[in-house]
Amino acid sequence: MRLRSVWLLLCVGCPGFNQVAIKHWYPPPEDEMLQACTGERASRCTEQAMALIDPAATEKKPDQAARLLGAACQQGDAKACDVLDTRFTAPKRLDKLPELGGGLGRASDSYGEVACVVTVAGEAIKCRSLKNGGYNATVIDALLRNHFTPAKFDGQPFESEYVERYYLPSNV
Repeated sequence: MRLRSVWLLLCVGCPGFNQVAIKHWYPPPEDEMLQACTGERASRCTEQAMALIDPAATEKKPDQAARLLGAACQQGDAKACDVLDTRFTAPKRLDKLPELGGGLGRASDSYGEVACVVTVAGEAIKCRSLKNGGYNATVIDALLRNHFTPAKFDGQPFESEYVERYYLPSNV
């Protein structure tokens, strides 16, 4: 019997995935930003993010704000998590992805994460591996051919990263 692949959309409790990023959408922050927003500095990152999306700002930067808010949210800053949940909408994949694994046996679980920039027009560009689960090249190829709704801030679309997580359990 051929076992079907499992695409992971929400994986509460799965090892290896950032549970905060699964619960609250935000584009993946760079390591330097995560370090700058560690511990007590998280609230300062939230305030910096709020300045980037302030109605009085001459140029709003929702992608950078979402990354800062995500880094602060990972550190437990409730205000950052709330702003992400109430004012930001995640980009969404509109088409199915192909089955992974091709029915081959796997001695251990496989999980991976891929990020692609989704344009305001809903196209994926600039894909990269975040966590290689053995199928990232296949996932990247599929995402580049896919269609998306863009990320939105207060209902206005903006270019940002979409993260696809996958999990294939062992089957041997």
